[in-house]
Amino acid sequence: MRRAKARVNPSEPSLPFRLSPGIEAIGFLWAALTALGAFRLTPAAGVQVIPWVQIAAQAVLLALACLAVGIYAHRAQVLPRLVGFTGSAIFFTVLLAQIVHPWVPYLAPAPLAAALVTLFVGLPMGIATNLLVAFVIELLGPPLAGLIAFAGGLVAIFCVTRLSKLSDLALGGFEIALVNALVYGSGTAIWGGFRPDSLLWTTLSGPLTALLIMGLLPLTEQITQKTSPLGLMELLNPSHPLLELLRERAPGTYHHSFTVADLSEAAAEAIGADPLLAKVGGYYHDIGKIARPEFFLENQQGGTNPHDTLAPSLSKTVITAHIREGIELGRRFGLKEDVLQFIPQHHGTSVIRYFYVKALREGQEECSIDDFRYDAELPKTKETAIVMLADGIEASSRSIENGSRLETLVEEAIREKIEDGQLREAPLTLAELERIKKAFVVTLHAMKHGRPVHIPKIVK
Repeated sequence: MRRAKARVNPSEPSLPFRLSPGIEAIGFLWAALTALGAFRLTPAAGVQVIPWVQIAAQAVLLALACLAVGIYAHRAQVLPRLVGFTGSAIFFTVLLAQIVHPWVPYLAPAPLAAALVTLFVGLPMGIATNLLVAFVIELLGPPLAGLIAFAGGLVAIFCVTRLSKLSDLALGGFEIALVNALVYGSGTAIWGGFRPDSLLWTTLSGPLTALLIMGLLPLTEQITQKTSPLGLMELLNPSHPLLELLRERAPGTYHHSFTVADLSEAAAEAIGADPLLAKVGGYYHDIGKIARPEFFLENQQGGTNPHDTLAPSLSKTVITAHIREGIELGRRFGLKEDVLQFIPQHHGTSVIRYFYVKALREGQEECSIDDFRYDAELPKTKETAIVMLADGIEASSRSIENGSRLETLVEEAIREKIEDGQLREAPLTLAELERIKKAFVVTLHAMKHGRPVHIPKIVK
């Protein structure tokens, strides 16, 4: 089969090559930092332009530093949107430092960019951001500023990786302040220039950084469409309006989702994935069933099954609609894309086998199995793949009264997903799948633990 030629729009200029959006974002960052470094603010003279030779030298050094970060982001396949966010965070932090340092030395919240990038892009990019920010501040700021920025940024990165409540931010601000003060005191003891007021500003930079991180979290979530750990903890609250609506309209789905969440959390912990995100994904993956709860088996409390009077193809349409309805409902309640992705990806393109078999039994021999597949996305992360597996295993395990066949059930369910190609885009290894299987079995055994049938009487 010949591949169709791409149409060329004659109104668009013909370029010999096109840079990726991520590399373009790094290029804009370099240009912005170079322009920013061309000026100096001084309390006495105001804005001053530095000599062009110094501007050119700074531009070369900044180009090398930005190039290193850009190459790393490209190799790590960081999304262009997140590369753009990283560049914006770096520029905003350096801009604050350039404005604040001439009047209040060392008060600028230099660890801010590293902390936000670690939270919303990842630890490796957070470390790269910290190095670049420290380098630029050392290049453009007062003596010791870069070293203080580097040390405070490392502490900030450590703090946000264990962030689960607001008090963690307060503690992190104190830790940054302590490390900043130690670095400033040690540095001035070696090179001289100690000033009590500079020590005070260096120390106050820690609480200021913590306050800015807390204040910028909602805005950053909107920009990156990722949920912070604090936001994920809010979504786990059973009194969240969406979970309350799910419990009221689809109680069977509500309990199913909580079980899936427990299974997913255990499996994510077993392979080093994000257990908090996996648990939240388990809670919200089936919210689309709120629209028509009676069409799903877990919500049919001994009543009639509406599918008995529907053609299998129509039943398939009704069932698969909960994907689209779930995404619409999630966006209405403010869920970000990292949580919304669990809705289309937890089914992938799997077959709704019950209605396919029903169609064959009703004599529709011409129907194809592909006609009864979900038209959705395959899991693209470890967490969404885990929720897909947990969803199917939880549903299958309901028919098992005790745990004697759980291991066989889990193994068959995972093998079926692999053979059907549902995990081909998920970054899971065979070793990780083995650990996921063991985590599922242990968790299901705990859920289905036996109780003594007869409690013996106490003989006095």
